[in-house]
Amino acid sequence: MLSELDLTCQVQTYTMRRCLRGILLLIVAVAVAGVGQWAWVPPHPDSADCRLNHNAAWIGVEWTMQPVSRQAVQRLASNARMYHLRYLYPFTTYLTAEGTFNPTYDHAPTFIEAFRTFDSDTLLLAWVGIPLESERRLGIDGWVDLSDVKTRAHIVAFAADLITDAGFDGVHLDVETVHDGDPHYLALLEETRAAIGDGAVLSVASAYWLPGAVNRLPAVRGYKWNLAYYRQVAARVDQIVTMTYDSVMPHPALYRLWIREQARAISRGLAHSNTELLVGISASRERTLTHRPYAENVASGLDGICAYVGGASSDPHIAGVALYAAWEATEENWQYWACALGD
Repeated sequence: MLSELDLTCQVQTYTMRRCLRGILLLIVAVAVAGVGQWAWVPPHPDSADCRLNHNAAWIGVEWTMQPVSRQAVQRLASNARMYHLRYLYPFTTYLTAEGTFNPTYDHAPTFIEAFRTFDSDTLLLAWVGIPLESERRLGIDGWVDLSDVKTRAHIVAFAADLITDAGFDGVHLDVETVHDGDPHYLALLEETRAAIGDGAVLSVASAYWLPGAVNRLPAVRGYKWNLAYYRQVAARVDQIVTMTYDSVMPHPALYRLWIREQARAISRGLAHSNTELLVGISASRERTLTHRPYAENVASGLDGICAYVGGASSDPHIAGVALYAAWEATEENWQYWACALGD
């Protein structure tokens, strides 16, 4: 039979185990609550501090490839003012597999001249697509080799002509897919900067950010950019527009968190840079493996950005938001945009 002392020891041991288990459960509960509080980005946050005025939108090729009426141009200029669009990126052309630029820019000078009669403040940057060979690894057609000096010179000369001959305020280079640390892309940016001068805007579309430890994983292979490469690009351009969509997020709450953390990381990484940072969000309604419109849309994207901008303890290095793309946006999208970013 158990002695009184043995029984007392067993009771104490049982009590201690229960106490330790309770403490452990409390620690886990506090940790889960802390993570949940950090991860929760509410829909429709207070946008009083989300007054970003250097916003942008990608617009279609129809503005430069064919004649457009003055009434249409006037509506475009009016919308640019209404929605605080400091920049418009009309899709102008892309470099074809034959090494020529697709002839969809003949009417660019007429469009630009007409636009400036209605709006002299919004800057028009020629959106130029450059599909790299590296895209083939992802199952996407690509053919441009930036390691070739002649190819880079061809791109640079064309970009300069779009400014001097067509009258664009600058160029928006959409080079896909640039892998982390690509030195040839940096060379292209340096050469373009030298060709167009300091008076024109050099803007680039960028990959989204991934932490270095994740980006170095064999499955990822430097597919996206870390902050060190972001800073290298920023040192060579006037503006970076992040393509922070195609995130694979399945739910609006997760996409709000994704956008907030993308904005936070890139903004802080460029805190000491003079380069403008615009955060891209998608209005696309096309469902793909990487894009779910239910989760990834204008409302959830703006909610995520405003959650960071409005809650940042110091001024975030974010100049505005870029919408991809204007031709996909609905009236409801624009209303939400105006509510989140308007006066």
